[in-house]
Amino acid sequence: MRKAALFLFAAALLFAAACSAAAPGDGKTPEAQTQATVSAAAPDVSSPPAAGEYLITASIESKCLEGNLIGASVKRNIYICLPPSYYDGKKSYPVVYYLHGHGEPAGSYVQSSKFELDRAFKAGAKEFIFVGFSGGTSFYVNSPVTGNWEDYFLSEVIPYVDGNFRTIPEAQSRGICGFSMGGFGAINLALLHPDVFCAVYSMSPGLLKNDALPGAMKTWKNDQGFLTNYARAFAPNKEAERLGDVPKLDGTEQDNLIVKKWMSGFGNLKEKMDAYVALNKPLKAIGFSYGTNDAYAWIPEGTQYFSDLLKENGIENTLYTFKGGHMQPLQGVTKLLVPFFNENLVYAN
Repeated sequence: MRKAALFLFAAALLFAAACSAAAPGDGKTPEAQTQATVSAAAPDVSSPPAAGEYLITASIESKCLEGNLIGASVKRNIYICLPPSYYDGKKSYPVVYYLHGHGEPAGSYVQSSKFELDRAFKAGAKEFIFVGFSGGTSFYVNSPVTGNWEDYFLSEVIPYVDGNFRTIPEAQSRGICGFSMGGFGAINLALLHPDVFCAVYSMSPGLLKNDALPGAMKTWKNDQGFLTNYARAFAPNKEAERLGDVPKLDGTEQDNLIVKKWMSGFGNLKEKMDAYVALNKPLKAIGFSYGTNDAYAWIPEGTQYFSDLLKENGIENTLYTFKGGHMQPLQGVTKLLVPFFNENLVYAN
């Protein structure tokens, strides 16, 4: 009894440390914040999973999002799609996490993918658990304004899934993918945490070449919500009306500092690659896709640039292009995601 109490106390301390590494209001910029790691401590669960279901919506109370300044609820949903054979035995499965886009309903892609997944699995594809979660408009980063969303994912969502389902809780059996804002989040988190994930597939990701910010901002000029949320994520300012700074691109010293913060989000791709290389823990696989007619022209340009940059530096990756706009490719689950993660995750435990 005493040993159990000591273990729970230690786990609670580890969990608190993971969420408070860059707590809202600590004054740190996203670049200066301590990176999160997967914690052994699970969050409070308000609706545990029900046995016998294959599409499950669970709800957790996040400690990592407490104290955020935008009024985001700390009660967040996690969406779990279990494979057809899950209840047939005691086998454990790899997990693939999906990060949704800006304005995309959090659970929609995971839930709508069940038919394609089941068809692929029943046709002989290796089964995995597919998980989505509510990431709000956070860009999946820690911010003193919006809260610690990176920590929430790594220190709460992943431990919840590993603690409540038969997963293979190892990096070699954990993949991550996403679309648009979530495509950025997927590649960004995978490069930061190759000790947590082994494979990443990034669809139409928010990626900027070094000179692309002015053009990108023109495409956002009529989307004040996006501008505000991006500013809060990468240029947070508790004194600003938006709670974040938006650059005017006027070339002044003060504005250039804001531009630098904005480029720390979707941009600075070489710096992000260099930081990943310095970790000396290569991902097993990196994949990208984009539509050649994307109205956000900077997305195909940035994705192509980053794919080429990685290859020029000896980092292999796959790139799939298709005729289409800012969207997931048709039958992307069966044609892209399932084959990619079948090839690159470890399925035996």
